[in-house]
Amino acid sequence: MNVLVYTGPGTARGPVDNTLLTLKSLLSAHYDVIPVDADTLLKEPWQDTAACLVIPGGRDLPYVEHLEPQGTSVVNDYVRGGGRFLGICAGAYFACRRVEFEVGREGYEVVGKRDLGFWPGTGKGSIAEGFVYGTEQGAKAVGVRVDTKVLAGWAGPEDLPLYVNGGPWFALDTDVKPEDQPNVLAWYTDSLESKTSKPAIVECAIEKGRAILSGPHIEYRIDTSKHSDPDVQRILEPLSASESLRVQLVRKLLERLGLKLNEEQHVGLVVEDILRPKLSVMHLCSDGGGRRSVEELLDGLCEEKVGHAVEVEDSVNVLRFQRSNMGDEAVVDDLASMNIADHDDAKSDVKPTVNIIVHSPPSLPSPQQVPKFDLAYYFSVLARAREDKRRHGASEGFGSSILYGKVVGSTQTLLERNLKLASKLPNGFVCVATHQIAGRGRGRNSWISQIGCLMFSFALEHSDARSVIFVQYLVGLAIVEAVRSRPGCEDLPVHLKWPNDIYARTGEGPEGLKKIGGILVSSHFSGGAFRMVIGCGLNVTNPHPTVSLDDVIRSHARRSSRTIAPIRREEVLGRFMVCFEDMYKEFVDAGRIESRYAYAFEPFLERYYSAWLHSNQLVTLGSLGHALGRITGIDKSGLLRAVVIEGEDGVTVGQECLLQPDGNSFDMMRGLITRKL
Repeated sequence: MNVLVYTGPGTARGPVDNTLLTLKSLLSAHYDVIPVDADTLLKEPWQDTAACLVIPGGRDLPYVEHLEPQGTSVVNDYVRGGGRFLGICAGAYFACRRVEFEVGREGYEVVGKRDLGFWPGTGKGSIAEGFVYGTEQGAKAVGVRVDTKVLAGWAGPEDLPLYVNGGPWFALDTDVKPEDQPNVLAWYTDSLESKTSKPAIVECAIEKGRAILSGPHIEYRIDTSKHSDPDVQRILEPLSASESLRVQLVRKLLERLGLKLNEEQHVGLVVEDILRPKLSVMHLCSDGGGRRSVEELLDGLCEEKVGHAVEVEDSVNVLRFQRSNMGDEAVVDDLASMNIADHDDAKSDVKPTVNIIVHSPPSLPSPQQVPKFDLAYYFSVLARAREDKRRHGASEGFGSSILYGKVVGSTQTLLERNLKLASKLPNGFVCVATHQIAGRGRGRNSWISQIGCLMFSFALEHSDARSVIFVQYLVGLAIVEAVRSRPGCEDLPVHLKWPNDIYARTGEGPEGLKKIGGILVSSHFSGGAFRMVIGCGLNVTNPHPTVSLDDVIRSHARRSSRTIAPIRREEVLGRFMVCFEDMYKEFVDAGRIESRYAYAFEPFLERYYSAWLHSNQLVTLGSLGHALGRITGIDKSGLLRAVVIEGEDGVTVGQECLLQPDGNSFDMMRGLITRKL
């Protein structure tokens, strides 16, 4: 599940950076905190996987320009359907029925209605005088009093200062019934002695959903070493002294939104990892069958034999290879301690170094060196799965060479954008990470892998242009069949959502479907073939915030009164690599001109339809004026087929609509297919 932070037009860098940092520090064990732009909110089916949408500080008017009315309609539907919303400063103004900002002040006044209307009244500001756009000149440390009767479990002092720079207070409309009035979670302290008490942080129930709006910048992390601006220096002392209270307050607010938090003692470590992430040493390993391909890869990349460290400057990274002799852990430990590269945007002109230890089979890194991924177990699963497939003629190549790192930037970027490396990769070469700090997903999505998620990318060279579109479908089917190949998992409720997502059924209806994985395929044409890097992410054992593959297996075992062994990431990867290679060989054979099949994917159609969620599904076709259609399958060009069964004037009943996988978004919860613009 994702926590989405809006970063579109109008947002300011300071609020965005602090929002991302604070939310990651408090939520990263359970959610991917992802920046999104206006196009994402308008055009992507983000609602299914969003635990919360956050609109941070900046300027309210550009939010209106780029999100009203279509975007606010989407956000409204999301929240009213059970979603969560957090608006801070400008994001809070934007979520009120009406805005009154700097009324009467030339060049600053903003007055008008707003579409969201989560707060049934007016956002009025600035609460503190002297606001100046784009500066900290009007910033204040403003006293706020927590309402302990409403914010249950508050353990700190009632009063604390918070950073305010143009933020609102919240005036309630007079027509709001007492039973419909939102909760006030905190008040501006100075206003409590006046005739009009001014709410600082409010909580609004919106049908099934909930919204919290804050006038103060609750997200601002105060680091005294970072600020030289005299306008900030004058307010640092009180804010710094109350930093722990600010964090406690944000934790309580996120709990009110129903979000699961990181353990409190780990927050400081998470902040350090976010601010100064380190890239781990990576380990290049192979089984007996992969030894030759690894040596050919190194010979093709390196001008000299790899023994002591050899560096290759590639497009994105400097790749530094060094061999490890069996039992010679001191060499590896020394390299790990000396040459871990900072992943630092401030040094964007310097290519990060990726340190790679090369292990010749049967040598593998020790469990102390790679405690988060059992390479010996992975290779044993690979061997057993090949033995099971041997009757089908598995060629024992895919998955035989593996590059593993505990912390990497992105497995997809490493294999795809380092062009020297990409040109030499053998088919089935796989890169695996426990954590990614810059993961990539389909469209504008992102993968920032959580504990228990299997994140990997592998190389594939494919020469047939007619069938290349089907590769993503084949990968999805291979994931499902690999999981179902486990004893007791033959009828596990794991399914495919077109075009490339993995879902588990945990209950009835659309609400009972939970996304547990996704697929990303990148390719370029070179030397008469498509050089592809296929990225996969699958939640194997992390139960938060919704469901993992292991949860599905345990639930399935209870229902069927069977004992099924817990699943591990290494097992999933090993089974998948063998399953995909076996299917890919059949796929290539079926695509040959002399084949008895009309096209390469034809022999897989029945299996694909048994795994996907869409047979005869009714959908709304956005490209045909929201006509009602029925999905009928995949055509021989790899396009989704739907037949119109009901439409407005100009749309013919019975008309077939063909939809490209990379040109359309499928919002399964609403049964809506829309064309990407």
